[in-house]
Amino acid sequence: MFCQDCQRQLQAERLDSWPVTTSPWPLYAWGIHRGALRRALYSLKYQGQRRIGAVLGEWLGSRWLESRQRRSDLLRQDYTVVPIPLHAERLQQRGYNQAALISQAFCERTGLRHLPTALVRVRATAPQHELNPQQRRQNLAGAFALKCPPATPVLLLDDIYTTGSTVEAAHQALAAAGIPVAGVIVVAKAQQAAVCLNLPWQL
Repeated sequence: MFCQDCQRQLQAERLDSWPVTTSPWPLYAWGIHRGALRRALYSLKYQGQRRIGAVLGEWLGSRWLESRQRRSDLLRQDYTVVPIPLHAERLQQRGYNQAALISQAFCERTGLRHLPTALVRVRATAPQHELNPQQRRQNLAGAFALKCPPATPVLLLDDIYTTGSTVEAAHQALAAAGIPVAGVIVVAKAQQAAVCLNLPWQL
């Protein structure tokens, strides 16, 4: 999918730390949202390059498996991977949900359960990149609803993590049904994303 030079540029954005933790969930981010990785995600979302989602999902899955080898006790943990959904109108316009493409490849690589229908986006929202942090939270308040309850703790998966507003809104829909979120997995973390490195939960 990627030429050697592109792979070299993408690997340059890979984070050494795994996870980067953020309250109240462990955050697993493959890389930083800049440079080649930013361009790849843009092509995935807005230029119809679906195959990029599969490749990035495989890379995420490989990183997950590598990290779990260091904690054999977590190999017994049973998780359901839930991608952040698009609203039906946005899905129709784009033709696919980039987070679902990534999560499908991630689950194929890791063997974890995939449930892309767990959450639905019940109302259209403005693009998050146009808003400040407070506006992002207001924009997504009540945007998600639970459709198919997972039977195990959830790993939420998205393409980019910026302020956590999207994850927080999705978590609220799951928490209302008593479903715990065990972690958040993303391809890229924004350079200025607020993080807290004091949590004891490490993988």
